[in-house]
Amino acid sequence: MVNIIKLRKGLDIKLSGEAEKKKIQLKSNGKYCLSPVDFVGVTPKVVVKEGDHVKAGSALFINKNCSELKFSSPVSGKVTAVVRGDRRKVLGIVVEADDKQEYVDYGVKNVDRMSGDEVINLLLEAGLFGYINQLPYDVVACPTDKPKAIFVSALRDKPLASDFEFELQGQEKEWQTGLTALSLIAKTHLGVGARQTSKALLEAKDVEVTIFDGPCPAGNVGVQVNHLDPVNKGETVWTVDPSAVIFFGRLLLTGHVQLTRTVAVCGSEVRQPQYVDMLVGEELQTLLSNTYDKSHSVRVINGNVLTGRVVKG
Repeated sequence: MVNIIKLRKGLDIKLSGEAEKKKIQLKSNGKYCLSPVDFVGVTPKVVVKEGDHVKAGSALFINKNCSELKFSSPVSGKVTAVVRGDRRKVLGIVVEADDKQEYVDYGVKNVDRMSGDEVINLLLEAGLFGYINQLPYDVVACPTDKPKAIFVSALRDKPLASDFEFELQGQEKEWQTGLTALSLIAKTHLGVGARQTSKALLEAKDVEVTIFDGPCPAGNVGVQVNHLDPVNKGETVWTVDPSAVIFFGRLLLTGHVQLTRTVAVCGSEVRQPQYVDMLVGEELQTLLSNTYDKSHSVRVINGNVLTGRVVKG
């Protein structure tokens, strides 16, 4: 029987411009930038230089404080720039994609025959471990720490947030494989919303499913941790975005790093709010081209309305 937790405090903020459940096709300009800024708590050390050719899944930078923690390129191509800011802070590594993609082959794995340590080592080798965060502090997890539990929230309830059930369609196998892999590391909790009906969520295997019935921030993974297994002094839990769970599943099933995810192009100024598949690191100009009227001032937010970053349109 699925556990149900009802929450009363909170507020669902209704904004116009919600994305229609349709996908549009966008043509990429071929430039991708992986930014260390997106990985909180990481001090980057660049391991490539301009002019190098990399494959999808090759490391672009590592964490100085934990050298085994790599961050891999989403595409194969030529490294065209290492962008730096004040005090030579690394802001991003730009890769111009090849016409024909090449992948580092990490080998197809049978998750049912793996141990938790083998899953961690594979994620480290492929440069995907950095998509796991830890609480407290909500920073990139340390692979040598042993979490008492892992939490995944499939409920996105912030204003205009994308619908994960829509993103999940057609990727149920990758999703379940990723969940099973996480469950080998530690007890894994999956939080879903009371209105979500997907069998891949409600009947997920190898995890403990809990339904959260209430307004925002019921989908916040920190709120779910607090209700299910609060973090005490000296303890650590890991949190994983549901999109990253699919990344992990793809790696295990194909042996390749494939960082495509579904994002919502939405808001009151967007002409046709819809969804689009994009790679991690793809330039926002690809996404924003001809989507809104640029004749007047428009605030563009990368991420959700409450916690996203304002970027240039």
